[in-house]
Amino acid sequence: MASKSLHYQGNHTFSKTEKGYIIYPKALNIVWGNDQRFWKLPKYEKDGAELIQVNWLEVTGCIDNINIAKKTSYDVGFTVSLMTDAFGWSDSPVYLMAKWGDNTQWRKVNLTSEINGKKMISKTIMITKGKGNNVDKIYFGLYEVWNKKWKGGLKIHSINLTEI
Repeated sequence: MASKSLHYQGNHTFSKTEKGYIIYPKALNIVWGNDQRFWKLPKYEKDGAELIQVNWLEVTGCIDNINIAKKTSYDVGFTVSLMTDAFGWSDSPVYLMAKWGDNTQWRKVNLTSEINGKKMISKTIMITKGKGNNVDKIYFGLYEVWNKKWKGGLKIHSINLTEI
């Protein structure tokens, strides 16, 4: 008998906006996302994903099959909020990652510097087109996998890629 994976595989859909693209949580890959002890997954396409508790935060996605050859730079930002019962973030900065071809960028973000319950767009990370394989895809991720502390109360609303 095959067992269901504990990791959620997103549907990888995205929408074009006036200045780029928007990706909702249903499209993202979420480690431990299929375990209801750890995540409340979105029911509808534009709903947020709510982190209940994990000690390994890894949320990733990509945009592919689009004509991005003419553009050379994008800002990648996660729209997230901390709920009033959020915990474990004071010593747990998250890291944004963006990869395009052979160019990979990382940025550290401290979520506790934001006010609980408010939506915010995290500091964006700029990615420029690299060379090599996969120049037709932009990968991105949100990580906190290093300190092994339990954390919860994070809500992911969307990921935004904005043309520069």
